[in-house]
Amino acid sequence: MTQGKLARLLAAGYGSGRDEGYQAWIRVRRKLSSPVSNLHCMTSPVYARALNLLSGLEHAAANVALWLQCNEIREQHPFWPWDHPHPGTGRHPDLDKSFQAAPGLLEIAKSAGIKHGVYPGTNVPFVATIDFTLSIGPWENSKFVHWSCKPWKVLSDSASKDRILERIEMERLYSEAIGARHVVVDGRLFSAQLIGQLDWFRPLRSEMENPAIVGPMQEFSEHFMSVAEDSLAAAKQFAAQRTGVPEHLVEVIFRTAAWLGHIDLDFSRPIVMSRPLKRDCTGFKCSLSVALLGVEHA
Repeated sequence: MTQGKLARLLAAGYGSGRDEGYQAWIRVRRKLSSPVSNLHCMTSPVYARALNLLSGLEHAAANVALWLQCNEIREQHPFWPWDHPHPGTGRHPDLDKSFQAAPGLLEIAKSAGIKHGVYPGTNVPFVATIDFTLSIGPWENSKFVHWSCKPWKVLSDSASKDRILERIEMERLYSEAIGARHVVVDGRLFSAQLIGQLDWFRPLRSEMENPAIVGPMQEFSEHFMSVAEDSLAAAKQFAAQRTGVPEHLVEVIFRTAAWLGHIDLDFSRPIVMSRPLKRDCTGFKCSLSVALLGVEHA
């Protein structure tokens, strides 16, 4: 890294933008590899752009954030070393005026007595990133949540645990400075089964915008839930017949309706099409939202 390269990345928009126009600071590319992590480009119901995810835990967390209906996801989001506009700016000029400038991470680290760090072999301050900056609530009154994805095993017995905890503390202090909630996501709140099922049901943006899918969804869901004691497969066919949904759209409408919560399906338990619906009677989704976002539902 050099000052010139850093300037070119900034000029190209890396790490900036909102919503569909956001550009991650670190992007998954052919030349990017990791000996310890699984890299993912992930589709979502929120954007046409893909999400750039650098580990299996980030992939799991993105599935959960989307399922909890965060209305904005910025992955690999920079905590700039220098003073910069608040992360809430960039949507509307009048709204931007309500945000104060955000402090640089260099200043935060210095005040906390923590070494910020530079790029190896240089004196260029390292651009630290948070795994996810999430927005919840109406866009004109959004609340921000930062997720730092660190596997529990790494936090508990990694040789570099002390430095990792210092980085987390810098992230927490930055979040505090801009009025955001900071959460360490270590993977213990969700199972591989949950993530696999969310990955299976997660709709595409194109499906969310397709009138042939979203148009009959509410009526389809109501008919489905009226015979929920039958098997999932039988309930799907009953709802399709009552709404006149063509056969090739039945599965995608069912998946999307369940993902959005119109069909009350408990994703934390095995989903078997030959068995009846299992409802989320324990409030699992709500409890997960409270723990990870601080609200009952995003």
